[in-house]
Amino acid sequence: MIGSRDSRWLRDLPARTTLKLFNQPPVRSWLGRRYEQALLRHRPALPHLGRIDAQVVSDLEARGIHVTNLDALGIPGSHEILARAAMLAEEFAQPARQLAAGGRPFIIVPPERIVRNAMIYRWGLQERLLDIAEAYLGLQAAYDGVAINYTVADGRAISTRKWHRDWEDRRMLKVAVYLHDVDDAGGPFQQISRPDTLQDDTRGFTYALSDDAELEHRLGPGYEQDIVSCEGPRGTVVFCDTARYFHRGKPAVSRDRAALFYSYFANPPRHPFLCERTGLSRKDIEWMVRRLPERQRGAALWRRHLPTLLKLIPPAGL
Repeated sequence: MIGSRDSRWLRDLPARTTLKLFNQPPVRSWLGRRYEQALLRHRPALPHLGRIDAQVVSDLEARGIHVTNLDALGIPGSHEILARAAMLAEEFAQPARQLAAGGRPFIIVPPERIVRNAMIYRWGLQERLLDIAEAYLGLQAAYDGVAINYTVADGRAISTRKWHRDWEDRRMLKVAVYLHDVDDAGGPFQQISRPDTLQDDTRGFTYALSDDAELEHRLGPGYEQDIVSCEGPRGTVVFCDTARYFHRGKPAVSRDRAALFYSYFANPPRHPFLCERTGLSRKDIEWMVRRLPERQRGAALWRRHLPTLLKLIPPAGL
């Protein structure tokens, strides 16, 4: 009988094989040229931002992170989303603790609960959020949905609680919204505000959980001075680039932490076979956006823009 680890390896083999292919020198050079040309073509069409949103993008360009709160953003419907998502997280607290005790390294509220509360998903398709994502990415934004990440306060430094970079694209935007008050012992999101300059279309892209030696190799000595720890009350919002910058959820020890994580990348991304990380099915996404305007539908149904061969590669598992 094939074990679960073996079955995951077989399931992810097409995606990992394609990543290796995309990192071969001739292929990555071709991909890089296409990307730079696309950026140049799209530059005149980039959205014009208001003062608050322009500051978000400016901070992302400078340091890869911007911390604010829902009141300061002033996006309609935000507090209804916060209350509904917090309720789902609270209902899931006991199952999450059981999963953690059983060794589950990465825990999210079941995606079907978000589907039954589709307003949570649709909040990420607000015009302002798509404008911010597009202005930062330099291309039309693809929306990869939302997950409610649940971190149990067990102190374990595993999975996404270790320093890592996300692998969906060259640069990304994630928008985290805290559903609990989060202090230093409550598992704050942390990012090292030094971009990893050792990977691009010239040198290729590699991904792994990183220890101190690897971080110093990639970021230089004294990188610890640039760790940004995002502590804050419920409703804190963190805009961050999780592809160019190392980040983690600091292990929680005093209380559980739940947060919404909305994901965006270029449409199409460099690694579409490493996307779709929320667990939401394509069928459910189509249902949730069926009555939305064309821009929102295009962002959510971004896979429709992929070449046929890439559509055939199943995404790597969560």
